[in-house]
Amino acid sequence: MVDKLYDQLLKELEKARSPVLSYLQPGISRPIIDETLIKNNIELSIPDEVYSLYQWRNGVDDDAITSMPSGEVELFRLATFDSLGISIQNYQGPDLQNYTWAKGLFPLFDNGLGDYYLIDTKEGSDTYKMIMYHPASNPYIQGIASVFDSLDACLATVVECYRRKAYYYLPDSPYLEIDPKLEKNLWEEMNPKSEYYKILKNS
Repeated sequence: MVDKLYDQLLKELEKARSPVLSYLQPGISRPIIDETLIKNNIELSIPDEVYSLYQWRNGVDDDAITSMPSGEVELFRLATFDSLGISIQNYQGPDLQNYTWAKGLFPLFDNGLGDYYLIDTKEGSDTYKMIMYHPASNPYIQGIASVFDSLDACLATVVECYRRKAYYYLPDSPYLEIDPKLEKNLWEEMNPKSEYYKILKNS
């Protein structure tokens, strides 16, 4: 199932002529992932889905993240697929460590401006393995809210957004274009357990 999702994502990125393809790094092995986590004193119980993600691709090239506008390496809304190294830096940085709600959450995607998508690694949590969204500025969300039911659901939702043209590129433009209404409908439809959409409806 996971391998099929990754294949579908690559196929949709190719069809969309996404520049992200040029910056995706080769995957890294599970022993290297473990070694990197231990070296950086990451004591979280990282779910297997995250290992699979980094074994597939180790995010976008770090130099591209730091030297290019975020819109050129954006995989989906406000989300660059970070390398394991960048994710660890984000996890240990003040944007997350200063908040109690961030405990047990590991960032996978961000936009470099304070928006984060994080996976809940806390076994027994009501949102275990769900993808949580922390906006840099949103009056309706205090801290975090679940936005994707799982990492697999996140990837499947992104695939469908490309397939249905909620995400697309204009000719001669490297920036991701978004149909916000279609995107919202797909995100909500494919993630029925997540609270983000209920918050928006009640706001």
